[in-house]
Formats: sequence, C-alpha cells, structure tokens
Amino acid sequence: LSTEKASLSEKVAIAAQLDATNIQLKALKKNNKEAKKIKDCKTMQVNFTVTRNVTATNGTRTVYVRIQNPGGNTLSGGGTFAYENRNLEYTMKKNIEYTGEETSLALYWTVSQMLEAGDYRVSIFVDGNMIGSRTFSFN
Repeated sequence: LSTEKASLSEKVAIAAQLDATNIQLKALKKNNKEAKKIKDCKTMQVNFTVTRNVTATNGTRTVYVRIQNPGGNTLSGGGTFAYENRNLEYTMKKNIEYTGEETSLALYWTVSQMLEAGDYRVSIFVDGNMIGSRTFSFN
C-alpha cells in the first residue's frame, strides 16, 4: 500500500508541474522595435505563457529564465538557482502569483555584453523543474 501511495504521490507531483508554451525571444533596439541584426540589440525580450493547471497549488512562484549564447554561456544578469543537484546561472527572474489559470509573461534583459550571431537557447524554470525551452537564431 505504501508503494502504491508513493507512486500516486509521484504522479500527482508530475501532474502539478507547470508548463511554458509560446516561448518567444525578441532582440529589441533602443526604440523597442525589433532589431534586424543581433549587434543592434539593446534589450532582449522573452515572452511565454504558463499554461493552466488545476492540479498545481496556487501561490507565489519564482520563474527563472536562462538565455544561452551560441557559445553555450549564460547571458549574465542574475545569480544562481538550484536545479538537479547543482546551481545554474540565470539571466533574469520574476516572482509571479500563480492562480492555476493561464498566465502570460514578458521579461526583459538589458544587453550588457557583446552579442554574436547564431543560436540562442531560452530555458524556463519554476519549482526546480525546466518547464520549457526553445532555440532562436539571430543574424
């Protein structure tokens, strides 16, 4: 019975995980218009939606966003957070009030280092889980 209970608890925990969809990364110029070239980028904007989940508990959650450049380095700006028994750097974070309903978010990172053309990977974490990731190419 205790094995069955542990298995059910694990299934509930998996069902309660949040999920990020519609992940977008935009390179913006000074006037907040999209930059055609990554070298003109002054701000990076990450948009995504945390999906509706009635199993997840409501309350304040910290969302961590990592943007990795083509070399695999995390764009600096944040600190670190715990993920799978290690500390990972994050680019930005935001505290949200999660109500179980779909929640759209936009986070902004001011460019503080030289950006290079290539593939940038956005990864989003909440509650120690990666809830979404996507790769974007910039010229």
